[in-house]
Amino acid sequence: LNALLRNVRYLSAIGLHTQGMTVEESEKMFRELAYQDPGNARQQAARGTFDPGYLNYTLGKLMILKLREDWTADRGGREAWKAFHDQLLSYGKPPLPLVRKAMLGEAAGPDL
Repeated sequence: LNALLRNVRYLSAIGLHTQGMTVEESEKMFRELAYQDPGNARQQAARGTFDPGYLNYTLGKLMILKLREDWTADRGGREAWKAFHDQLLSYGKPPLPLVRKAMLGEAAGPDL
């Protein structure tokens, strides 16, 4: 349920800050897509109005999944997941676009 909530936060933040979504529309999305009760849905929607960064968990996850897909594409696919994760973790915690460039070099392409 937490992953589902994070996904709806991602959609809500983008909608509220770039697509003209209303707080009421965001609240409805939390109720219908994340199965939140009305109080929690209202709280999550309100949070989205002042914390556009609450989408960052999901954004980071999507960036890592894309990097894994791109890095392992010519290294054996799923067989290379361990090597991918070992290399990813070896960089520590720099911004993911920097890790992407370090791991893929000139072939880095877009982050998402």
